[in-house]
Amino acid sequence: MLLLDEPDSTLATDRDGIVRPNLIVVVFDTLRHDAVFGDLAQTPNLRRFAEQSVVFDNAWGEGLPTIPFRRALFTGMRSFPWQDTGPQRGVFPHLLGWQAIPDSQTTVAEYLYAHGYATQLISDVWHMFKPTMNFTRGFVAWDAVRGQEGDTHRLAAPSLGPADAIDPSRVGPAGYLYQVKDRRGDDDYFVAKVFDRAAEFVRDMGSEGPYCLWVESFSPHEFWDPPLRYADSYAPATGAAEHIVPSTLNNTDPTPAQIERVRALYRGYTTFCDERFGRFLDTLERSGALANSVVAVLSDHGTELWDNGQFGKSAERPYRYNTQINLMIRLPDGANAGRHVNAFVQNPDIAPTLLGLLDVPHARLDGDSLVPVMSGATDDPVASRDHVVIGWGEYASIRDDDWNLMLNTLDPTADQRLFDLKAEPYEQTNVRADHPEHAHRLIKHLERILGAPLPAIYQHHPSAGPEATPGGLRDIRARPTQPGETWSGSNLV
Repeated sequence: MLLLDEPDSTLATDRDGIVRPNLIVVVFDTLRHDAVFGDLAQTPNLRRFAEQSVVFDNAWGEGLPTIPFRRALFTGMRSFPWQDTGPQRGVFPHLLGWQAIPDSQTTVAEYLYAHGYATQLISDVWHMFKPTMNFTRGFVAWDAVRGQEGDTHRLAAPSLGPADAIDPSRVGPAGYLYQVKDRRGDDDYFVAKVFDRAAEFVRDMGSEGPYCLWVESFSPHEFWDPPLRYADSYAPATGAAEHIVPSTLNNTDPTPAQIERVRALYRGYTTFCDERFGRFLDTLERSGALANSVVAVLSDHGTELWDNGQFGKSAERPYRYNTQINLMIRLPDGANAGRHVNAFVQNPDIAPTLLGLLDVPHARLDGDSLVPVMSGATDDPVASRDHVVIGWGEYASIRDDDWNLMLNTLDPTADQRLFDLKAEPYEQTNVRADHPEHAHRLIKHLERILGAPLPAIYQHHPSAGPEATPGGLRDIRARPTQPGETWSGSNLV
């Protein structure tokens, strides 16, 4: 139920004759929590929004990364463990959890459309628009901003030559560099296009409603490719080509100057994203949309900035800076602005929360509404949660206030790491050998989610190779993903 004392005359009436606010959701890919609520980067606009919102300080991904996260975000249903099966042809990459939304699950946009909302998706997250994906379900209109990451929107002949012939200032795939070769200014960057089109939608809608505007910015995901003056404000250029694909420095011996410059590329990219979000926020304020909208701003996961000797993210490294997410929800009247909620929450909780705030009925979901804890309730089930379970590929993290256990769910005896969060909040020393009792206790939480003892057996198959059965299902242990495995070229994730 919307946390307003009485109906606001500025709110629009839907087809049921019920006064409901608009919904605006903004998702940033790979935005670290400490970039907004720490000293990692300058993000004044996101912090300005946080001051107007209820902030969830203990929010975590559930099934990661990009597509598994959005499946649960859009539906309120867990994506981990990887039990749902679906079409695999045309979908790349073939990774655990990277599937379309199951037909049996209903999206937030579908619920809202059924209640008279105009629904609009604006996104440059190309994974959402791949063949056999269906993340446009429930949206009356969608605007796909093309060319991001491995989206070869414009094909080029091989005769164009290597990447450094397209852009010698950057170390990155030729396909991506070709997509962005015509950039001339800040407005030509993907994040700028996404928020400019979102602002245009808000201006065009005016006081009409109710509407749902869902905005997805792939930035600051790799490639860390901001206008370079933003990176310069954090660390000077080294004089060499910029490593916009940070993982190219992994398993090397980079100099301190190289490390700081790549960190500066991410920090500068984050600040650039914040600046463009700030313009969008200004539009919401000037147009009056903030007065009649529920606005949620969040991220799907973080990334590593050489915190433990690596750039980027990978399934076997579910550290805090990879799995903690940002989550802020602003109410139309600014109710409870500045309140911080410390309860454990995850992305499946977001769908029932948004639908609850809009007073839209829905089926029973895996996630729980956060509305009670937003009001300060301490006797709600969410308030009493004491842990979260996070799945990423074949790995899992089980985290409570004191410990984080990481393990390979397919071979749990091979790679278990336990971290004492009170002693080391950022997880530097594996103390599994000293505290086996805590590892055993946390594994019980994971096995309750799996519904069976470890090792896990998943129904989802990440590729339909020669070893697949006629029915299309196989034991994923037949060909496990190797730790640190990455995709190259157009298949980078």
